[in-house]
Amino acid sequence: MFDCPDANLTNVRRTVSNTPLQALTTLNAEAFTEAARGLAKRVLNAQSDEAKLQDAFRITLSRAPEAHELQSLVQLLQEARYHYRQADPAEVQAMTGGVSDASASELAALTAVTRILLNLDEFITRG
Repeated sequence: MFDCPDANLTNVRRTVSNTPLQALTTLNAEAFTEAARGLAKRVLNAQSDEAKLQDAFRITLSRAPEAHELQSLVQLLQEARYHYRQADPAEVQAMTGGVSDASASELAALTAVTRILLNLDEFITRG
C-alpha cells in the first residue's frame, strides 16, 4: 500500500511514495487520529499558535519548520479553529475523542493540523 519493497529483500532506503493510498490510509486510520490527538494535547498549552506548531513540527519531523511551512500551518490552524467553532458538537467530539468542555474546539482544530503533520511523507518515511 505504501510502495514498500518486498519484505524478503533487504532495502536500505524507502522510495518516496506517490500513491494516494498512503494519504487515504493515514488520514482515515483511527490509530493516526489518536496519535494526532495525543500530539495536539501535548502541545496544546504552548503560549502561542506559532509555539504550538513549532513544537509539534519538531516532535514529528525532528527539525524546525521553515518560515513558509510555519505560515501555512498557522493559516491552517486558524481555518480549522473557525470550522470547529461553527461545527456540530458531535463532529467536535469525534475529533477530540469525546472531549466536550470549553477547549474542545481548540483541541479539535489542533488535532486536524497535527493529522497533517503525521501524514507528511517526511514523517512516514523518515520519522
